[in-house]
Amino acid sequence: PMAMAAIRIRLPLRPTSRTRRPLPDSSLAAGTTQFVKVAGWVLLSTDTVLTCAHVVGAADRPVLVDLVGAPGSESVPARVDTAGWVPESGDQLSGLGGDLALLRLDRPQPPGRATMLRRLSPTWDRPVRMYGFPEGLDQGIYLRGRLAGGIGGDGRVQIFPEEAAEVVRPGFSGAGVTDQQTGQVIGIVVNAYLGQGLRLSFMIPTETVIRHLPGVRQRTEGDSVVDRELVSTSTEPAEEPAFAAWLAGWLRGGDDAPAVDAALVEPADRARNLTLRRALTQADRELSTTTGRAPVTPGGNPDTVPPVGSLDLAIDVGRQTPTELAERICRRMGVEGAPDRPAVERLATVALPLTIVVHGVDRAPEPARLDELLGLLGEQGSRLLLVFHTAPAETRDTAVAALRLRHRIGRLSRGLDTTAELKRRFRDRRRQVSTTDLDRATGALTTISFLRRSLSRLRREASAADRTAARLHAAHDELDDYERLPRSAASRLEAALTRLDALVVRRNELRGRLGAAQARARAANGEEDLQLARLYAAAHDLLWRAPCDVAAAETAVLRYLAAVTDRGDEPPAGVVTR
Repeated sequence: PMAMAAIRIRLPLRPTSRTRRPLPDSSLAAGTTQFVKVAGWVLLSTDTVLTCAHVVGAADRPVLVDLVGAPGSESVPARVDTAGWVPESGDQLSGLGGDLALLRLDRPQPPGRATMLRRLSPTWDRPVRMYGFPEGLDQGIYLRGRLAGGIGGDGRVQIFPEEAAEVVRPGFSGAGVTDQQTGQVIGIVVNAYLGQGLRLSFMIPTETVIRHLPGVRQRTEGDSVVDRELVSTSTEPAEEPAFAAWLAGWLRGGDDAPAVDAALVEPADRARNLTLRRALTQADRELSTTTGRAPVTPGGNPDTVPPVGSLDLAIDVGRQTPTELAERICRRMGVEGAPDRPAVERLATVALPLTIVVHGVDRAPEPARLDELLGLLGEQGSRLLLVFHTAPAETRDTAVAALRLRHRIGRLSRGLDTTAELKRRFRDRRRQVSTTDLDRATGALTTISFLRRSLSRLRREASAADRTAARLHAAHDELDDYERLPRSAASRLEAALTRLDALVVRRNELRGRLGAAQARARAANGEEDLQLARLYAAAHDLLWRAPCDVAAAETAVLRYLAAVTDRGDEPPAGVVTR
C-alpha cells in the first residue's frame, strides 16, 4: 500500500550546521527550536506505527508522522508506546538485537492506509525493495536489493544492494522491506555497513519483530515456522546433550552437514522429544528465547543451541496431508499461482532453498504422496531432516539415501540448465556459419542429452516402490561419475561459441567489403562486366548461404577484390561512394 511505503517521521532537534530547515509545527514541545529529521515507518493499524528505536532516540521523545502522498493527510503527533520500546542490545561480536519501537498516533488514520506484516522465509537472493527518505528527498525514493541470509544472533537478515549505489542510508531505518514477488512487507530496515569495500544493508524480519513485540502478531499474515504440537515451553537443560548438539549442527548447516538426514524419536522417549522440540523452538526467529550461541539455560552447552533463523519449517506430517503441506510451503515461500493449479506443480517451478524438519514421517496418512513431495523438495534444493517414530534403521537409511539422491539429481539438473542458453546460441551460430573443428562441442551436446536421460532414470529409481538402500547407494556411485560433466560440457560449448562468434564477425566484415567493392566497380564503369559479375555472384552466394563456409567465402571475396583492383577501377572525379 502507498501509505505503508511512504511514511516518514520528524523529530525535534537542536540546530546544527547540518540542519536544513525549521519545522513549522506547534504540536511538539513548546519553547524549543524545531527542525526536520526524516526516517521510515510502517503503519500497522489505524493508530500504531512500527519503526527502529534508534530513529526515535528516547522512549519519551515526541515525534510527528507524515503519510507522504496520502490524499488529505496531515502531520500527526505520536509518542512511544511504553510496552513497545525495545532498545538496541548486544554488541558487534555476539550480534546486535532489538532496536524496535511502536508508536501511538494522536489521531487514528483511515483503515485503508495500514498494512499487514508477512511471515516469509528470507531465502537467499530473494528480491526486495525499500522506500525511504534520504536527506534532500522529502518525497522519498525506492532502493532495490536481494536477501543474503541471516546474520548475528537476533535473526537479522543481510541485504545485498541490487546496484552498489542502492545501499540504505540515513532516512531508511524503520522503512518497510517489501518482497518483490508478493508485494507484502516482510520486515523493516535497521542499518547498513559501509567499509572495506563492502556496501551492505540489514533488515529485521517479521518473526524477529514478533518475538520482541508479541502484540504485532495480530497484524501479521502467514504461517508460523513450527507446528504448535512441536513447540517447546520447557526451560529444563537438554536431556540428551549429544542429540541436542547433533540437531544444532545439522540446523547450522555447512559443508559437513548432509542435505538430508534422519532421526528416531519414539513417542514414549520423553527426553528425546523435549530435546527435539527445544531445538526447533530455539531455531525459530519468532519463538527463540536465546541470542547467538548463549546457553538455553544456565549451565547449558552453547554447542546444543541452533542458530536463530536456521529453520524454515517444522511440520508434523502425521496431522496433515501432502496437499496441505504443499500449500503451506507455497505460502511460506510466497509462491503465487492460479487457485486451480495444484501446489505441487507450483513448487516444481521454483527454487526451494529451505531447511525443513519433517516430523512423523512413518505416520503420514498418504506415505506414497508424501514421498513424492519430499523428493520434489529435495530436488528443488531443500534440506530435509526426517523424524521417524518407530521405523527400523533399514527403512530410515533407504528414505535418506533416496532423498539425498534426489537432492544430488536436482543440483546436477540445475547445472545442466545453465547449458540451455549455450546450446541455443551454439545451434543458432551453427545455422549461420560452419567450421570443421566442432567435434568437442558436438560431443558436449551428446553428453548433455546422455546426462538428462540418466538423471530421469535415476529419479525413477529413487522413487521406485521396491527401492533398496543397496540399489540407491549404487545410484549414488553412478552420480559420482557425472558430477563434473555439466561444467565440462559448458566449457566446451563456450570455447566453440568463441570460434563461431569470430566467424560470424568475419562473415559480416566480408559482406561489407564485397558490397563496397561492387559499388567501386559500378561507380568507375557504370556497370560490371560479365567476368566481374560472375565473381561477385560466386562470393555473394557463399556469403549469404546458411551455414556459411567462411573460409571458402573469404577466398571468393578476395578473388573478386583482386579482379576489381587489376582493372584499375577507380571512381571518376566528382563521384562520391559510400
